[in-house]
Amino acid sequence: MILTNNQTAEIKGAIASALERVYSQDFSLIERRAHERSISFRFGLYFSEIIELTSFGDDADLTIDAEYNRNLHNTKNMEGFEAPQGILPDIILHHRGFNDKNIVVIEFKGYWSGNGRDDEKLRGFTHQEQNDYHYGLGLFIRLGRTLEECELVYYKNGDLE
Repeated sequence: MILTNNQTAEIKGAIASALERVYSQDFSLIERRAHERSISFRFGLYFSEIIELTSFGDDADLTIDAEYNRNLHNTKNMEGFEAPQGILPDIILHHRGFNDKNIVVIEFKGYWSGNGRDDEKLRGFTHQEQNDYHYGLGLFIRLGRTLEECELVYYKNGDLE
């Protein structure tokens, strides 16, 4: 999905607000170096509340999911990432069962973890011709010791934004 500049700005604002809430209300997860699933779950809760207040909140088809591994009726896969359980993006905003409204895909890593292959995945998820996903925006969040130390790397059209 191709996002307008206004839509992109709206999504980025909602992401920033949700991340601020994680650091203000769930900082103990960061301090304890909790698993990224715990942190991304909390982020997803806040993101869901915040996105409802944006123009995306008017679209009843949109859902925020964690580790959603489905692509229509199959598992989510990509060349080089084949796995029986499929690819499990940390957080996505999308229209379940369709690929016409894949808005944003987000991957998290703590400062205490390696990068894995998130860069490759996010490039693939956002590429508009390479596969079926066509996410309008991808985001890698490197969680920092503080909110100010967080690194946010955005992807559009299979490349860094």
